[in-house]
This record gives sequence, C-alpha cells and structure tokens, in this order.
Amino acid sequence: MNINDFERRIDAVIVDRGYDYYQAGNIVEVYRLEDYEYIFEVEGNEVYEVIVKIDKNGKILHSDCDCPYDFGPVCKHQVAAYFELAEMLNGNGSEVEKLPEIRGVLNSLSKEELINIIIDISQKDKTLRHGLIATYQKNEGMLGVEQYKRLLQSIVNKYTGRDGFIAYREVYDFVSELEGLLEGIEDDVDNPISALDLASLLLEESIEAFQYADDSNGEIGALVTEVIDMIRRTIEAIDRSDVNLIEKAFYKLLALSEDKMFQGWDDFQIDVLTICTEFADVEEFRNELRIKIEQMISRRSHDEYGRYGTESMLNILFEMIEQYGTEEEAEQFMKDNLGFPSFRESYINKHIKVKNYSKVIELALEGEEQDKPYAGLVSGWKKIRYTAYKELSMKEEQEKLAKELLLGGDFEYYKELKKLAVGDQDIFYQHLKQELKTSEGWQGKSMYLKLIEEENDLNEIMEFVRGNPGKIETYAHMLVGKFEYEVIKVYRQYIQSVANSSSGRSDYQKVCKILKKYEKIAGKQSTEGIIRELSVAYKRRPAFIDELSRVL
Repeated sequence: MNINDFERRIDAVIVDRGYDYYQAGNIVEVYRLEDYEYIFEVEGNEVYEVIVKIDKNGKILHSDCDCPYDFGPVCKHQVAAYFELAEMLNGNGSEVEKLPEIRGVLNSLSKEELINIIIDISQKDKTLRHGLIATYQKNEGMLGVEQYKRLLQSIVNKYTGRDGFIAYREVYDFVSELEGLLEGIEDDVDNPISALDLASLLLEESIEAFQYADDSNGEIGALVTEVIDMIRRTIEAIDRSDVNLIEKAFYKLLALSEDKMFQGWDDFQIDVLTICTEFADVEEFRNELRIKIEQMISRRSHDEYGRYGTESMLNILFEMIEQYGTEEEAEQFMKDNLGFPSFRESYINKHIKVKNYSKVIELALEGEEQDKPYAGLVSGWKKIRYTAYKELSMKEEQEKLAKELLLGGDFEYYKELKKLAVGDQDIFYQHLKQELKTSEGWQGKSMYLKLIEEENDLNEIMEFVRGNPGKIETYAHMLVGKFEYEVIKVYRQYIQSVANSSSGRSDYQKVCKILKKYEKIAGKQSTEGIIRELSVAYKRRPAFIDELSRVL
C-alpha cells in the first residue's frame, strides 16, 4: 500500500470518515521521527497517536493507532493521517518538526565518558555484558550454535519477563541487542556456513518475536529484513571457485527457504528464495530450485489468501526462464499465468512494444473483469486501455474512460477530458463541476476540490469554505483578494470556535498557530484585537493567556 494510492486498498466507509477528519482539521500535531517516519496526533473522542513509516517511494511500511478500533487493519485516524502525509509529501504541507535525538548528546561526550557509561550499564545487565563481548571480541572466532542459542534465549528472557511479552517501550532495546549479535556474525567473513547457521537461528527468533513483542514501530520487521540482507551478503561473498562450499551453501539456503518459521510470512520466504537464485547459473541448482518452488506453489493452490506469495514465487521462476530459457518459453509462461497482474502487465507490455493496441485493449478489459474486487488494479488496467484508445485515436472511447478515471480519483484525466471536450469550455466545466460536487464518496469530494483549485474558481471555493469553515486556513490566501471582509469574518469565527473547544496547553498552542496564520491574512492590528477578545473571554485560563502573550 502506497501513501499516494492508499484509498484504493481501504474500506470506502473508513476512507470517507478519515477524509472528513482530515478535512475538519482533526490532525492536531505532526512530528518527524526519522526521514520517513512520522507521528500524528489525531483528535477524536480523545487525542490518538498514529505512527506512519514509509520508504523513499511512499510505500507504507508500517502504521499504527492507539485507538480501540479493532474491526479492520486501518482506522479512520490512520486514514486522516495518510491524507495529511500525502499532502505534506506533495509540497502542500508545512515544515514538520523533528523530535530531538540522543545521538547529539552522545556525540558531545569524550571516549572515556562513553566507556564509563557502557561499563556502568553492562555491570547491571549480565545479558548485555555477554552480548557486547560476543559481538565485539577480537580474534576469538564465532560463537558455536549452542552458545548462540543460549545467548539468544537469555536476551529473550531478559525482556519478556514474567508476562512473556515485550512492551512497546522496550522493543527498541530488545532489537538493538539482537542487532549487536547480527553484527558479530557478519564480522567473521571467513566462515560463511557457520554464519548461515547462526543467521538462521537469529532469523527464526526475530520472526517468532512478532508473537511476543509489540512491533507497533516496525522495529522487529526491520530486524528481520536486516538478517535476510546479511544472509544475502554472505552468499554473494562466497568464493565461486570453491565447488564444495557453494554446494553446501545452496542446499543449506534451500532448506532454510521451506522452514516452518515462514508460515504466514510470505515476504520473508520470498526473500530467501530470491537469494537462492544467486546459484541459478548452475543448471543442477537451478532445476532443484525450480522443483522446490513448484512444490511450494502446488501446496498453495487452494489458498486464495496466498495469491501474492504464489505470484512472487512465479516471478522468481519467470526471471530464471528469461535469463536461462528461450523467448518462446518466456512468452508461454506469461500466457499460462495471466490470472496474476504482473504477468498480464508483462504480456501487455510485449504487445505495446509491437503496437498491437487491439490486443492491449482486449487484455486490459479481461484484467478489469478478472480483478473487479481490487479497485487499484482495475484503475491500472483502465489507464492502459486509455493509452491504447489514444494511440488508435478512438476519441469517443477516450472521453468516456477519462471521465470514469476522473470520477474514480485520478485528477490527471481532467486535462485529457478538457482536450477532448467539444464546444463551449465553460459549459463543459460547469457541468463537470456539478457532477463532481454531487457525487458520492471521497473521490468525488476530492476531485471537486482539485477542479475548483485548478480553475481558480474563487466563487466556488468561497462557497465551499462557508460550509467548511475549518478549511479557511487552506484557502484564505487565495480568497482574501476578492472576499477580504468575508474571509476575515470566517477566519475569526473559526478561531473562536477552536478556542471554545480548547481545554489544555496543546489545544491553546493550536489556537495560537492559527492566529499566526491569521496575522498574515488580516494584519497585526486585527490579530491584536482578537487576542484581546480571547484574553477577556478566557481570563480564568492562565495557560491560554500565557500562550496568547507569545503570538505577536
């Protein structure tokens, strides 16, 4: 799920509720933990904390909310946070404050001070002391399997305690100790088979930890990925001239790929199978891997929920066929697996290259019918079909499909529709605006706003703000030139409303942030006036008065 198309993967009712929260300004605060990790405070019945972690491409790696909702994987508070984050990443949001880190404090200390701190902590923590020695001792060789098991278990016992569970606040320390053990394995590059044995133990414990630890912050998932990456590096570093070593490593890795630890964890199993392809240049190993994957797929044949894992395994086979098989074998493999989106897309691309657009349309339509339950996939097939219509100059079909895509939430097709429109452009705009304005669901609401912004329709934007005064912050800079008196009036009423519902210092600070934005629109004198009004109205709230005194 990606931050730019998450709404296609979440129940429409939850998306609508989350969008309403986002529109109403229920995002109270936003903080950045790391470059791609954020904390949102979302106001509901209480103020809930939403954590969202993405990668550099916008993929949502992890998100969590501390509200009591348990009817689905994503709640309305998370959806509101997604909309806010998408706006921030697209350059429409304000600068996000980063929480302070301890690294800066440690960097200021001397080596002796750091050593004393470590000694002091390790004297109180036997497991940590043993872990440090195991990780950083020099020239002593790698720990044996049994020693490593005991050390792993001691770390688990240390953090699980009597309850048998590791709480959120302790997971970071737990993972840090396991990462230390991982570094110790990787330091010994002369023993790849031993490294694989120990890494397998650590991988098993890390995956097991999902059952006994709160991974709300995604730290355990990141640890599993680190272990798998270390296994990959170990395999890549093996001396290819050592035939016996290569054979041992391959069969050890192949056995690991079907370990029971991966039940329910398809992504991790696929990662290990992918590492096995490092040996695919040897025909014997390639055939063994193919047989193993085919057996795994056969066991999944009746598991509808395992389709993603099956498709990923098929892609591993396909990549080997592309590299070591014939073009005819690769094409037949695609045709045999058109029920999976990646193969249908590859087969479509093959026909696009030779400009066989009639076949592209046929394949895209089949995909839309096949993937009806998945809005994101259907949208993708429609976009491919639109491109084919365009190449064939089928304007009537283009216009109809562009409108479908726009109503489905793809605003890029407004410009396409505009080019295709025949007759008076203003009439076209007015009809489309009315259709979007009265449409159901969040997509219509969102496209309506994008449309009136795109066309700078100030009258329509002002009408929208009258019904949604909480959006005055977003649109005041656009409207103040034409509707100065009304913009200031709505802004003041909005500030009074937010102040009236405030009950603590964080709420008061929110009011003051709004006042600072208001000053840019209405000027210092007007802002001083409303501050005086608020100071009188809330004179019995010293914290509020204190915050107000800092605005100007």
